[in-house]
Amino acid sequence: MRWSTEGLDGVKESVRTRYLSSIRRFDERFGSLLIASITTRDIADWISERKRTGSVRAQGEGKAISNASIQRDLTALSRLLSFCCSIGWRTDNPVQAFDRTIIRERREPKRPPTRKEIQTAIDAAPPGIAGILTILAETGMRMNEAVMLERWQVDSKSRQVLLTKTKTSRPRTISWHTPGGNATRVLEEGAPSGFLYTSGTTGKPFANFSSNHAQVMRRIQRDNPLFRRFGVHDLRHAFAVRWLKEGGNIYRLSRHLGHSSVKVTEQNYLGFLTVEEQEKVQFQSEQMLIGKENIHKPDCI
Repeated sequence: MRWSTEGLDGVKESVRTRYLSSIRRFDERFGSLLIASITTRDIADWISERKRTGSVRAQGEGKAISNASIQRDLTALSRLLSFCCSIGWRTDNPVQAFDRTIIRERREPKRPPTRKEIQTAIDAAPPGIAGILTILAETGMRMNEAVMLERWQVDSKSRQVLLTKTKTSRPRTISWHTPGGNATRVLEEGAPSGFLYTSGTTGKPFANFSSNHAQVMRRIQRDNPLFRRFGVHDLRHAFAVRWLKEGGNIYRLSRHLGHSSVKVTEQNYLGFLTVEEQEKVQFQSEQMLIGKENIHKPDCI
C-alpha cells in the first residue's frame, strides 16, 4: 500500500504498527469500497457495528470495545484519508467531518497509589519487573522510558539520567534524587551494561510491560481481594503528587516529566493538594515570575 511507505514516512515504528493494525479493522466494511466513495455515513455505521460486536463479546468472554480504541482507529483512518487527499485520490476527509464528541473517551479519575501499595507490587513482582516498577515510582518516567533504559544513559557522577526514547522524541535529562523520589539504589543495582532491567525469560526488554504489570496486580488481588489495583502510569501520577506535597517547584516538575507546558502539570496535579499546599505552589510560581521580571528590568539611571 502506497500509504504504508509514503504516508507513514518519518512516523515512529510503534505508531506505524498501531496505525496499520487499526486500518486492518476497516477492511470488512470499507475493503470493497473505492477510497473516493467513503462517506461520513459509512464511518458512523462502522462505529455502530464496532460497538455492537464489542458489546456481544463483553457478554461472553473478552473485553468490550472502548471509545478510546475507536478513537485510535479513527485517527489512523483520518491519516490515511488525508494522505489520499494530498495525492489527489479524493478532495475531503470524512473522518475530520465526523463529530467525535459523541464517542468521547471516558477516563476514570486518577487515583495515585500509596507508597504501601507500590511496595506491595514491587515485593510481589519478579526481579526485572520489580526494578522497572521501582524506577517508575522513584523517577516519574513514562513506561517506555524506563523499559528501554540503558546503562550508558545513567550518569553516576552527576546522578542524572539522559532520556532519549521519549514521547516527543526530544531528549531530556532528569535527576534521579528529587522531591518525588530517590532512584539511587535501583539505578545503581541495574545491569552493568546494556538494558538496566530485562525479562528473566527472554533476557530482552519487556515487549508488553503493561501486561506483565497486570499479571502482578491480579496475583496480588487473588491473595488479597481488598488490594486496590493501579496502572503503570499511576506511578507517574503518584511521583508528581509527592513532589508537590514535599514542596518541590512545579516548573522543575514540569520539565522533569517532559510536559509541553507547566499548565499541563497544574491541570493534572494541583487538585490532589490541600488548599495550603496549592497556595505554597502558587506563591513559588509568583516568586519565580518576579525574579524573572527583575532580571530583565533595565537599571535605573
